[in-house]
Amino acid sequence: MKLDLSRFFYSKNFFIKANFLISFFALSGSFFFQYVMNFAPCPLCLLQRFCFILILTVSLFSFFLKIKELFICSLNFLFISSGILLTLRQIYLQRFATYEPISCLPEDFLRTNIFNGSTNCSEIYYYILGLSLAEWSFIIFLLLLSLNIIYIKNKTN
Repeated sequence: MKLDLSRFFYSKNFFIKANFLISFFALSGSFFFQYVMNFAPCPLCLLQRFCFILILTVSLFSFFLKIKELFICSLNFLFISSGILLTLRQIYLQRFATYEPISCLPEDFLRTNIFNGSTNCSEIYYYILGLSLAEWSFIIFLLLLSLNIIYIKNKTN
């Protein structure tokens, strides 16, 4: 049995399928590190995860419902840009932290009142190919952003 990937890459819903798969694997990786490797996520990690969940949800809704493509692209751009800003904040905290751990969010509001987390965003627990998990999350968000920009560019031509 021959696997025909051309149907996936050249299908009408490639944009939706790619957003779904990338978000799904990013979430799977974050759950793996939380539940298998026992790394407690910081508040910024949870907010990045929430952005991936929203991208996944938009992809699911747009796959099963007929929603205008401009609306889908706008929502995806909003969630992807939010994720990029959150990862940039976390990368900044990780790279420029002093000896004392820096709090993730101003006034530590989300951490103490909503998430009750025990870890700081400035701590790096694990490296994959020389990059922290926040940097990998940034790369994934950039991949999603470039995919969405290419899709919009191809739709307008």
